[in-house]
Amino acid sequence: MKREDFLARLRSRPAGSHLPPAQDGADLPSAPADLRGAFSEMAARAGCRVVEGEFERLREFLRKDVGQGVVLAGAEDAVARLCAGLSAVPAQEPFAADWGVALADGAVARTGSMCFVRRRESPLTATLVPPRIAVLVPVSRIVWDLGDYLAHPPDGGSLAVVSGPSRSADIENDLSIGVHGPGDVLVLLWDDPDPEA
Repeated sequence: MKREDFLARLRSRPAGSHLPPAQDGADLPSAPADLRGAFSEMAARAGCRVVEGEFERLREFLRKDVGQGVVLAGAEDAVARLCAGLSAVPAQEPFAADWGVALADGAVARTGSMCFVRRRESPLTATLVPPRIAVLVPVSRIVWDLGDYLAHPPDGGSLAVVSGPSRSADIENDLSIGVHGPGDVLVLLWDDPDPEA
């Protein structure tokens, strides 16, 4: 086919004809009554390990999982309390950490995803660099879908959305876990309604 013929065919198409038909919102699933249960289920389906409970239970669980490892943690009060007594690396040495520990700014029940906004006290490196991450998810921050979260995002810089361990596949569809990000994601689903208390 000649270039001119190809371009003429493209020009003859009505504008937007290459787009899929618009979806009516009535066909989309609506939010369930139990956002916590939906988030927990979808996070597990995405490959996360999910632990639920009071703060002290989550702290003890994290201590056992981290063991002799070292953590890279954000400076939020809740994260500092969660990591009290654990060996830590400075923020300037993220590649020395065995674990990253972060507080989610939001969580999306529909996909089991966690949202993180870059701020001075919560560098995104804690969720992207270490081979294993633990994410403290306050139940009060769970919303149904990403649109709900973006309607009222917290102030800050870049937004990162984490949906389970990093997955990469080559051209032959050989799946590798943890190549471009953490290979193990531990979700600590926290009952506390006020994470900064």
